[in-house]
Amino acid sequence: MMRRSLGQVLALAFLLSASAQAAVSKTCPSTSGICFSLSIPDQTAQSGNGDIFFQISGPSTSHEWIALGQGEGMAGANIFVVYLSANGMNVTVSPRLGKGHIEPQHQNGQGANVTLLKGSGVENGTLTANVRCAGCSSWNGGSMNFAGTGATWIYASKSGTPIQSDDLAAEISYHDDHGGFNWDFASAKGGAVSANANPFLAATASEASTQAIGGGVSDSYIIAHAVFACLAVAFLLPIGGILIRVGNLPNLLIIHSAIQYLGLSFYIIAFGLGAYYASKEHYWSNRHPIIGTVVFGLMLTQPLWGVLHHRMYKKTQGRTISSWFHLSVGRIVILLGIVNGGLGLQLGGKSKGAKIGYGVGAGIMGLLYILAILYGENKRRSSRQNRSASGESTGIGDKIEHKDSRTS
Repeated sequence: MMRRSLGQVLALAFLLSASAQAAVSKTCPSTSGICFSLSIPDQTAQSGNGDIFFQISGPSTSHEWIALGQGEGMAGANIFVVYLSANGMNVTVSPRLGKGHIEPQHQNGQGANVTLLKGSGVENGTLTANVRCAGCSSWNGGSMNFAGTGATWIYASKSGTPIQSDDLAAEISYHDDHGGFNWDFASAKGGAVSANANPFLAATASEASTQAIGGGVSDSYIIAHAVFACLAVAFLLPIGGILIRVGNLPNLLIIHSAIQYLGLSFYIIAFGLGAYYASKEHYWSNRHPIIGTVVFGLMLTQPLWGVLHHRMYKKTQGRTISSWFHLSVGRIVILLGIVNGGLGLQLGGKSKGAKIGYGVGAGIMGLLYILAILYGENKRRSSRQNRSASGESTGIGDKIEHKDSRTS
């Protein structure tokens, strides 16, 4: 009788334990063996606020870092970057705030409050971070309602030699794999929370119902944007402006116009790609797309100012208001465009080498363009002084002045 009672008690205890066991939802959105798990305790699921648990796992030898983030895009996301610890036996979890398509930075006292739980570390070539997050329902830049049916998450990783550091602010390279998904919370909700809770040690994870939303826009869009924009503002437009001032070729005006129209066409393509990317990734508040839009608007007016300038010059043989607009807008577009190209590389989190390469190349082209402007203006001034000294009219029939004055 006592044995039967003891058996019933043990069975009841087992059932109660099973019913209280935390629910764990697992998803593996990447093809490189990277997986994420989520557990939302009952209390958090009911109130929408409170602690949650998540797990980040993946190959420990083939990735520099792995990251999971709350949010629809990097801008305003609550990001958790995981990499090996300095001794290579444990892991470091670095909470970071996303501020656009740039390297997220760890900021003391402003990131999420995370605790690395038992079971974290490196074993059999797999990196695992079991994390308890307090206050992941809201952060500086966004929020997530865990009482809801689901939410959007993002992920990213960088393949290569693993980072080994205990520094939460360790520098990370630009990702080569990223994406996003809508995580259904149904299979992640359940279980009580204790002071030493760790749902990943006892619970069996169920496959999550997730809907991939991609990593925002493919990186090919931003690469194409950068190529067309750089060719336009750091090569074609300056070349056209330099040639019209220092060139001595037949049909120079036609050559100048052809180069500038080609540059405009390239920039229209670049702007379209950049605008699409900025809309999808929520980057319109960043200075790079703002300046790019200003440059685009000014550039669209150049054909009109150019036509008016040349027509009026044929009548007056001198510069008019349209001439000064054409010259001034052209110079602003080229120089501001070159500077904005550097801001674009910064926004894209490109390597130091890429930034230096662009800075040197675009800087040389910008310097040559400025020197050409000074040369052209000095030549024009000298020509006018010579005509004045010889008693000629200031500009009538002056071919050199016409060539210099129509530049952009």
